[in-house]
Amino acid sequence: MKIIRFFREIPDKIGQHYLKKRIGKNWVNQGDHRLKQRQYGNYQDYIEHQAAKLNFESICPVDLQDYDKKYRQVLRDRIKNSKLIKEGQSVLCLGARLGTEVKAFLDHGCFAVGIDLNPGKSNYYVLPGDFHNLQFADRSVDVVFSNSVDHVFDLEKFVKEAVRVLKADGLLVIEVGRGREEGGSSGFYESLHWSTIDELLSFLKNHGFDSLLRQPIDFPVGGEHLVLRVTRKN
Repeated sequence: MKIIRFFREIPDKIGQHYLKKRIGKNWVNQGDHRLKQRQYGNYQDYIEHQAAKLNFESICPVDLQDYDKKYRQVLRDRIKNSKLIKEGQSVLCLGARLGTEVKAFLDHGCFAVGIDLNPGKSNYYVLPGDFHNLQFADRSVDVVFSNSVDHVFDLEKFVKEAVRVLKADGLLVIEVGRGREEGGSSGFYESLHWSTIDELLSFLKNHGFDSLLRQPIDFPVGGEHLVLRVTRKN
């Protein structure tokens, strides 16, 4: 069995090796020193990097089925306990990959759909899409959710798109890992990181949001569950 798995992993290991050589490990300031962006040759390199998450499934460090089951339950409980999101509200999940977060909101009684650069095959929960350029109408959703802020290429564009599609008093719900100064670190697919969660929150407040809730979390990463309300429209 181990021999079969070894040979199955070879193409993915080769593909990831060459992708790593192309992408590199250099980080540059985005806007100010508090936000660091992975340096890409161009936007297409970023797209290819992020879309590759499901292309190397045989060497994925996470058991996706186990993750789906556990995170679905954990997020569903957080949504319920916050008492800020109501049944029947519309939810757009950004960077939703296979749709675990979409399922959690559906369990809560919401109308929910996700978008991702690479949603995989036959995904009933997630549509192809780019969270820097959403295909949805202005003021069309009640809630925007993401646990993929650290996969953003341009945080200002990401936030502007969230503001654009949210209805008046709509909610932005994000789950983020600790910043560099808090012991956080970045893996191969992360494209953005911050010094502290406070600094990230400050950025969001300066771009049209008020903070409603901050809750510590330890899964899927150590960090915080943040709920913010939109305060202005672009």
